[in-house]
Order: sequence, then structure tokens, then C-alpha cells
Amino acid sequence: LVWESWVPLVRLAVQRWHSRDPQPLVAFLELWRPLVPPWIMQHVLEQLVLARLQAEVEVWDPLTDTTPIHTWLHPWLPPLGDRLDCVFPTIRNKLSSALSSWHPTDRSAKLILLPWQEVFSRGSMCAFLTKNIVPKLEQALATLPITPHNQDLTLWRAVMDWSDLLPPPQLAQMLSQSFFPRWLQVLAGWLNSTPNYEEVVGWYSGWKSSLPASALPLPGVADQLSQALHMMNRSVSGGGPLAGQPGALENVRYMTSREFQAGGVGAQAGQDTGNKNKFATVSEAVKTAAQIPQGFKDLIGRRCEERGIVFRPLPGRWREGKQLYLCGSRQVYLDRNVIFVMEGGSGVWVPTSLNSLLDRAT
Repeated sequence: LVWESWVPLVRLAVQRWHSRDPQPLVAFLELWRPLVPPWIMQHVLEQLVLARLQAEVEVWDPLTDTTPIHTWLHPWLPPLGDRLDCVFPTIRNKLSSALSSWHPTDRSAKLILLPWQEVFSRGSMCAFLTKNIVPKLEQALATLPITPHNQDLTLWRAVMDWSDLLPPPQLAQMLSQSFFPRWLQVLAGWLNSTPNYEEVVGWYSGWKSSLPASALPLPGVADQLSQALHMMNRSVSGGGPLAGQPGALENVRYMTSREFQAGGVGAQAGQDTGNKNKFATVSEAVKTAAQIPQGFKDLIGRRCEERGIVFRPLPGRWREGKQLYLCGSRQVYLDRNVIFVMEGGSGVWVPTSLNSLLDRAT
């Protein structure tokens, strides 16, 4: 009786139903669920409702449709469950095409994707972001003007706005590759122009405070901040350009000590992530650079020759304008007499000492 009299009426109702208004049909089926056999309800959901939703998703256009798709699909998650997964690839493909000309300053993309954060599987969401969002964010960071004075943070804030959707390790790697090398170069140039040390400290603190807290202890961020602290300490010590400014040495060293004790940068941050050696070598690397101001590359070549390690340039390979070298099995480059080595195949470059490099290259 239910199959012959009730199902035809429901089929007709589904055909006439306005899909952008899901609540009436959801409520109707939920009301009838205890009254009809489970196999009939399954037939209605899969053969009538789901088929209609699939057809609607096929004609949906994210660029012209004014009704967000999650508002009329997500109400069907409780009754349909995993059966609704069949429309997700189509949704991702359409969103991918719509994002081809997207720029990070346009917040609409995040507003569309945020409701799907807990709906798409973690792997699917990560793959989608890696393909469609991360390259645009990296490009924005690579073109971000970095200046000690009158810094425009509009583009920076647009990129950091994605920190709650991107996995922290992916965000840290993106910053390490596309932002921090130029940031450190700007800091180095500024320190050599003898600025007021208070302005430098404020500049460093301001940038650090704008970083997501989840990324601060991770490789690619903590090591770069640590390098900046060491650069600032060298500038106020001995014959550094800021050494003559009253209070510079005491204040910069106090800030450095406070930063390391807080665990946000350097060796203590490395311990938090279970990788002590990576950060413990930062100070040793800077010390080595200070002790060998000239002929650093020749020294590395001689030490490698003593150990039977191949040390040669990689033709046509560069990193931030610096020649890449192969040292044993490790890729390295030199920047201001500091050795940077790639951590495995992660694409993350970290500073290291000469002795540590030789041990790891064999």
C-alpha cells in the first residue's frame, strides 16, 4: 500500500521541489521515517532525492549562483550521510575552475570553502587547498613588499587569513620558502644602515605577533626567527653597526633571552617539535660564519675533500639568487657565510654548522 500510494506522491513532490529550499522536504521525510519501511525510505532518498541533488549540482555554477551551495546541500547530510559523497568531486572541480583567476585579497573564496572544512575528508581538503589556494598564497608572499617603514600589511593579512584552513606545517613551509628569505635580507640590509635599535626590535616583534601561534614553534618559522635574533645580536655586539647605541646590547640580549625562554623560537622551540639538532645548530652556524669571514666556500671544499665528500655546484640551480651546491647527498647554499641545508625532501631550508653538515653528508 505504501509503495503503491505513498511513493508516487513523494516522487511527484520531489520532481516539483525547489532544491534551494531543502527544509520542507527534509522535515517531511523525517516525519514519515518511523511510519514507512526502511527499504522504502532508502529508495526515496537514493533514487529520488539524491538523483535530484546530483542533477542540481551538475548545473550549479559557483560564479553566477547567488545561493551558497552548502545552504541547500548540508541539510541533507544527516539523512543521506556518506551517500552524499558522490557529489563532492563535482563540487571541488567546479570550485577549482572558478578559482583559476582568484586573488588572495578576495575573501569570497574562503567564505565558500569554510563550511566544507568538516565535510570534505581531510585528505581531499588538503589536496584541494594545495592545488588551488597555496600557489596563489605563495605568489602573494613572494611579491609582498617588505620594508622597515610604512609597511602595507593588506596582502599579508589576506594570506594569514587562511591560517585556520591550512595545516600549520604547510603554512610554515610556505612562509619558509616564500617569505622569510626576503624578510631576513631586508633585516640584514636595514641593520647595516645603522637604524635605531628600538625600531628594529619593534619591527621584529610586530612581524612575529602577526604570525599564527600554531606556526611559531614549527620548523620553517622558529628557525627563521632565531636567525633574525642572532643577526640582531651580532649588530649590537663587538664591532656591529648598532654596538655604539646606548642600551642596545642590553635590550636586544634581554629580548633574545626572553624569546628563547618563551619557547617560540630557536633551540627550545625545536625541543617542542622533537627535533633538537635542527635548532641547536643555529648559534653554531652563526658562530662559524663570524669566525670565517672570507673563503668560506673554499674551506667547505677543503673539509669535504679531507673526508672524501663530493662538493660541487649544481649547474643552473639557484635558491634566492644563491648558487646551490651538492655536498655529499645534501643540497646546500651559502648566505652571508651561513650554510643552509635542505631537510630531506621537505623543501624546508635550515641553517646548520659546517661540522654538522659534514656529519650528515656522509
